[in-house]
Amino acid sequence: MKESWQQEMYRIVSLCPGHAYRKGFFFSKIFFLVLAFSIFLLCPKPAFAQDASDFLFDGELDSETTLDDMFDLTQSEIALTNKISQPFSWTSAGDVLKYRIEIDQIGDDGRTETVFVHETTEEENETCLIYIDPLLPPGQYRSTIKVYNILGGLEEDLTSTDEFVIRKAYRPEVRNVNYPLYMRSTIYLDDLDNDGIIEVEGRNLFMSDEERAAVAFTDYYLKNDNRTIWPEKIVSHDDDRNRKIKLQFNMNRLPVGEYHLFAQDASGLHSEEDSSSQLVVKFKKWLDIDVEGGYMFPVILHDLTINHYFETRLMPVSAQLRVSVIPLKFHWGYLGFGLRTAYSRSKGDLVSYTIDGNLIQAHGLFIFQKPVLRRRVTLELHGGAGMSYFHNYVFHYPYNINSDPLNTVSFSAEAGAAAQIYINKRLFVEVGADYVITLNKDMNLGIIQPSLGVGWQF
Repeated sequence: MKESWQQEMYRIVSLCPGHAYRKGFFFSKIFFLVLAFSIFLLCPKPAFAQDASDFLFDGELDSETTLDDMFDLTQSEIALTNKISQPFSWTSAGDVLKYRIEIDQIGDDGRTETVFVHETTEEENETCLIYIDPLLPPGQYRSTIKVYNILGGLEEDLTSTDEFVIRKAYRPEVRNVNYPLYMRSTIYLDDLDNDGIIEVEGRNLFMSDEERAAVAFTDYYLKNDNRTIWPEKIVSHDDDRNRKIKLQFNMNRLPVGEYHLFAQDASGLHSEEDSSSQLVVKFKKWLDIDVEGGYMFPVILHDLTINHYFETRLMPVSAQLRVSVIPLKFHWGYLGFGLRTAYSRSKGDLVSYTIDGNLIQAHGLFIFQKPVLRRRVTLELHGGAGMSYFHNYVFHYPYNINSDPLNTVSFSAEAGAAAQIYINKRLFVEVGADYVITLNKDMNLGIIQPSLGVGWQF
């Protein structure tokens, strides 16, 4: 029966130049190419090209779909058949008569159905490459490659199977990135209410798939010139339309900077880098000034010179005041400096005498702070050096006899830790402990100073 011109057209155009070369001589190749080009120019669009988009595109076009949207999808879903190919390659088994390629589609229930069978030609034996025709729809598949030796016998030991997935490509689009707390594309790392959640609006925003088994999925990440940061989890997703998704990032791993949020589908297509996808990460305040004061309870740990005269290791009448300046902020912690002063009043009432005096200390500190628990608690380490001033230490004897007062300044060093618990964004309670060692020619005095105070952040 004589073929129609549409069937003839399909047969001719489906033969790519490489296939024509392997199946015919050089002049046959030229003849078919010229004939195909002439028919394409003179005749209307053939039926197989008109139906290609129906086969490849498996979604719905809503009222917002534009010509530009259609153009974006041509790379993966509505391209013409002569623009899409599904190559299938394998490793050569040496000199063989042929390979038999069988491809089974795996259904959701685990059942399989053979959808493609092909026995290779001599040319395909050499290249170990074929092109699947007709194209396989998205889904999970299992391939079986059987090898026949030059005598036509099946080499069962060389038979190989493998599973693969054909995914549907969707170009994601990010139209808006929003930090819900402020309804803008800026997130503040030092905000007490910051939970690391951002809202994303766009198109083709599918759920992620860690196992990479789904036919369609989308990965999300923040990116700039220095780093790529992945979200901790997906908080919520618009399952019906794939237009909205909420992502949560770990704020302790999010450095300050300007980022773009990218959505990337299973095929590698990703959203554009533009103002709609921008997210700025920064601190609301570049400088913190903390002022804290409270009670402390010094206890002498070593060198019992003072204990020998006062007959006690405790200095219960004591207080401290600390000012901290924090100008350097990073996602891993804050750096700054400060000044801590402490005052202790000592008095001993013994049988033969009484003694009293004042210990005044001042130390410059280097400070490291680490906010935790969504920045409602700040842990601190600090250390530094300064001076200890023994002021007006006097022995009082009966009959109104007093010794000469002792006034001396000695070098001292301090190291300590503290925790600031915020009642609100400014007011905090601080619990801490410091170790202070004072050095002079007569003693090396070591004191531990637990403290409890209240502070305010400016």
